[in-house]
Formats: sequence, structure tokens, C-alpha cells
Amino acid sequence: MAQAPPIAPEFWPGSRQRMSYEDFVRLIPDGKQAEWVDGEVIVLSTTTRHQLLGGLLFGFFASFVRVFDLGVVFQPPFLMRARPSGSGREPDVVVVLNPHRDRIKRIGMEGPADLVVELLSDETARTDQVVKLAEYAAAGVPEYLIVEAREGRTGLWFYRLGPDGDYAEVAPDDVGRYHSTVLSGLWLDPDWFAQDPLPDAEDLMFDVAPDAYPAWLAEKQARRRRGVAGR
Repeated sequence: MAQAPPIAPEFWPGSRQRMSYEDFVRLIPDGKQAEWVDGEVIVLSTTTRHQLLGGLLFGFFASFVRVFDLGVVFQPPFLMRARPSGSGREPDVVVVLNPHRDRIKRIGMEGPADLVVELLSDETARTDQVVKLAEYAAAGVPEYLIVEAREGRTGLWFYRLGPDGDYAEVAPDDVGRYHSTVLSGLWLDPDWFAQDPLPDAEDLMFDVAPDAYPAWLAEKQARRRRGVAGR
């Protein structure tokens, strides 16, 4: 008698199940946000504020990368296994520069991203600030941004990988802005993330790239007009 196929496990927010990484990749449903750590699957959940902050950061980084043709930006669900034998993580924003596009696979990436963003929640704060800080440094992620997403709290922590293989916290400039070296010309103002409602990613682009962004928009519109005229 033929054996019945194994029943796929259920994945719900907050659940934890043990399985191999290969089974995790095979069984996790498309669109489900979960991480694999030391043989255990951790299904994640988010709040409304977390979603809004994630959307803002993704839109901002994606617009900057697109304007300057630097690479590609992902948001969950997108699995990053920064080291071959390491955890499978679901960062809130993942920036991959053009020279490293070969690391991108069907459901995520194998190898470190160039810049990773994590948003703090009640269930992930210690993991993001301690465990992942060490993990991403060991994996060679050049820049790691942490943004507070818990209700009633604000904060931003930016880390850059040093030649010793450890993260050093990046200090803000004289007006409180944090500058990326992975994305040359990009800066972040912590006040953005304390606003209610949050600003639009497009407005931030006008501040960060006041010449390049309008020029890019104008060229994009001109191409569309030429395409319409040529039909």
C-alpha cells in the first residue's frame, strides 16, 4: 500500500516548529513571513506601525537605488541566508547592489546583503539589537540599520562593518543625520520616523536628492511621452 504524502505543517504568527532548512524552504507558503534559526521555524507578525514604517523605508531605499541605478531592494517576504550554515532571516528591508545580484535566488538570497534594515517590535527587539547584530557582522553585511517601531517609542541605530569584522555605531553629523557609505549620497533623519502621519518616500527623495530625483522624474516622463507619440 502506498504511503500517504506527509501533511504540510501549519504556519501561524508566533508559532515555532522544528525542521531542516531544506524542508523550511520547501514547505513555507509563498507570502508567509518566517525565519529559520538553529533548526526552528519562527513565524513573524507585525503591527500597523511596523507595516507603515516598513513601507516608508522600502519606498525610500527603492527609489534612491532606482534613481542612481545601484541595485535592487526587497521587503518581506524575502529570505536572506547570509552564511551557508547560518540562519534564514527575513529583514524588513534588504538592499543588494548590482555586483552582488548573483546572490539573489528564487525565494530570497544566499549570501549577505549590502544593507539590511530591521524594525524593532516587542517580540524581536532583543534579537534585532543583540543576536542579529552579531550575526550580520559575522556574515559580512556592510551596513545595518535598526529603527524603533514599537508604539510610543522612537529611535534609530546605524552600524557599519569595520576592518576588524565588527560593527561600529555610526555617529550622526552636526544636524543629526546619518550617512550611508554603501549608498553614497543617501542620508537619514531620525525625525522622519517620529512624525505622525509618516512622510511620503517621494518627499524624502526630494530632500536627499534635490537635483537628481526631479531630473530622473522628468526623464521618465519624457520617455513615456516619446513612447506614446511613437504608437
